[in-house]
Amino acid sequence: MSQDNSAQKAYWNDKAGPSWVAAQERLDAMLAPLSEKALAKAAVKAGERVLDIGCGCGATTIALAEAGAVAVGVDLSEPMLEHAKLRTKHVNNIEFSVEDAVLYQSSERFDVLFSRFGVMFFADPVEAFANLHKQLNASGRLAFICWQAPQYNPWMAIPGKAVAEFLPPMDPPPQPTDPGPFAFADPDYLKSTLAQAGFKQIELESIEAGMYLGSSLDEVMEYQKFVGPVARVVSELEGEIQEQAVAAARSAFAEHLTDSGITLPGRVWLVSACA
Repeated sequence: MSQDNSAQKAYWNDKAGPSWVAAQERLDAMLAPLSEKALAKAAVKAGERVLDIGCGCGATTIALAEAGAVAVGVDLSEPMLEHAKLRTKHVNNIEFSVEDAVLYQSSERFDVLFSRFGVMFFADPVEAFANLHKQLNASGRLAFICWQAPQYNPWMAIPGKAVAEFLPPMDPPPQPTDPGPFAFADPDYLKSTLAQAGFKQIELESIEAGMYLGSSLDEVMEYQKFVGPVARVVSELEGEIQEQAVAAARSAFAEHLTDSGITLPGRVWLVSACA
């Protein structure tokens, strides 16, 4: 394999991983409506072998195991997988492995490849998906969800726009298909990537669900420190400019506060394909 995912490995171990562990319960709750749709599309049966790609803290791996599958979760992040193992120490039909999905090799083929937001970070996605395709048996299938464009995901676009003026420009400027949450926002690019990797009968369905961010501005902003644009502000800025950026994000969210808190739309591609 030619690609180098070392930057992603460092990010998910040193920065994002510990933050996601700290916010695991809230993140799982927020993503639950979308996770349920992805799991329903995968429709795993008892006894099937399932590879959960970029499994993080293990929420979807646990759900796959509860459905009767032999579930294997792989992720680059050691902190997240250690947390996943603690959550499942008494579960027999589940296994976690700290590995790069690009390089992952199994002695036994899988019936299903699954992912909840774990496939958008490959340096070379065609190469990565081609390797994953090899892990499927001849009748195997693929099911995953990935984010559509930021404008369809205001839960992330709103704070992103608010803090943009405070952050230094990225050099080189990011491209739409660069590794990151929105790498597969373009449906044509996504379909082409999977087709080049060997997948057949590729289907995309647009799914939207409400993302519950919190009951108050304080709760929303506490969570924002862990993921998304505000997390970058906390990581990269200091002093007064950091305070101004956080305040700008808070003000932007305040416009969407209701008596029940803040819920904003999240839109994804629900992707399915066959080996």
